[in-house]
Amino acid sequence: MIAQSIQRSFERSFGTSCFLAYFALLFFRHTEEMTGLYLPYATAVGILFVIIFVLCAHLADRLDRIGPARLSVIACVLCAIGAMLLEIPSASILFAFGGFLSLLGCVTFFLILGKNLAFYDHQERICQLSAAFLVGSAVIAIAATLNDTAMFAISIILPLLTALHLCVLKVNKGTFSFADLAASRKSHRFSVTVLFTTAVTGFIWGIAFCLIAKPYHPTVAAPLHFALPIALAGLISIIDLFKWKKISEHSLLRIFSTAAFVAIAPLPFVPEWVQQLLGAYLFLAFSFDTIVCFSAMGEVARFNQISPYWVFGISLAYYFSGAFIGYLGFEWAFAQEQPIPLAAICFGSLLLIIWCSSYVFQDSYPSGESLADLAEASSSLLKNESRPALWQRKIDRVIEHYELTARQQEVFRMLVRGRNAQYVADKFFISNSTAKAHIHNIYRKLDIHSQQELINLVENAEDPAPETIPAGQKSSLH
Repeated sequence: MIAQSIQRSFERSFGTSCFLAYFALLFFRHTEEMTGLYLPYATAVGILFVIIFVLCAHLADRLDRIGPARLSVIACVLCAIGAMLLEIPSASILFAFGGFLSLLGCVTFFLILGKNLAFYDHQERICQLSAAFLVGSAVIAIAATLNDTAMFAISIILPLLTALHLCVLKVNKGTFSFADLAASRKSHRFSVTVLFTTAVTGFIWGIAFCLIAKPYHPTVAAPLHFALPIALAGLISIIDLFKWKKISEHSLLRIFSTAAFVAIAPLPFVPEWVQQLLGAYLFLAFSFDTIVCFSAMGEVARFNQISPYWVFGISLAYYFSGAFIGYLGFEWAFAQEQPIPLAAICFGSLLLIIWCSSYVFQDSYPSGESLADLAEASSSLLKNESRPALWQRKIDRVIEHYELTARQQEVFRMLVRGRNAQYVADKFFISNSTAKAHIHNIYRKLDIHSQQELINLVENAEDPAPETIPAGQKSSLH
């Protein structure tokens, strides 16, 4: 059974693997254009990349009407033409146009692959992303050992393979449908905490890219230092998913600052080859966070049944904003060829990461409830279950007053029946940490902190006869 699940994940993730390899090779083939005198242009490219994600997010309905097959073909053409134009000397206008086409094609592929991920449950999604990391890194490693002409040929073929796979891929679309953009905006509000976590994860990956791409002379070291760590991370993630079950959003956030500190703190004091190794370590350590971030984007769209293009467009705009800031900031520090700028940016980065770990990440999940609180909640439930009609009316009053979304209503009804986060996770095929995050969002919306407070809120709700409330008018809860 496990072997079949892994095999299906490798089959489904083939297009993602090819695109990951294309995206990495595109970066490493044109690292020089993102450094030194070209740093301002690289900054403009990063800003443009983020803007395209945001624009596509707000064109989600139009992208849905075009369809994934036609979008895949368009993305393939854009990436292939862009890769060819990027081979023209960088002073040419055609070179800049090729860069724009490549960016547009990459954004399109990202969004299509994201929507496909939103059709799968948590376990399938994690397994597919891990498989994509494993296979994609193998392609990168092989391409890195070839000559420049062969690497260029591979970078042209990879978008074609990605598009072909996406055109024939059959996702399970019959189980549910996603809301349009207007309904998605109305029912869902992005959590600042989640978006900030996504941006900081991208920020650290940007630092890692900068560290392994530092040598300006031709070398296979940079792609290999990228490929080998993410291959190992993908393998560990698959094993953990089916065997250990230790890696979760919560556990990764707990060690976030420590893992970053190990690599960033020594940077001003070590030689270049050690900096490259530290970059490889960052890729290994934070590949798990990246997999979780991309999976969480899919879970948000799937759980809330909202537009995946909108969710991935906004979320990836934050992720790549962080990545470009991390890359360009450290590239600027290295270009100064003095220890003080590098030490300053390392110190500032660590302060940001530690602050996130201390104040931002801790607000991602509800605090644990004591056994006494849970016992009290169980006692209250037993008392209220003896009068089910009244209890149900009170539940409906709370839902109406606080304007809970359809998914929040379902989770809320589970909580007032005494269910916990694990039950919610099993019911909706999401991770336990994601279930806790959704419960936390409900608690925050109701301005409560525990299941007992939730039950107290329902108990204290008024129970007017339905006909006493004028149509279209809301009465106060208390």
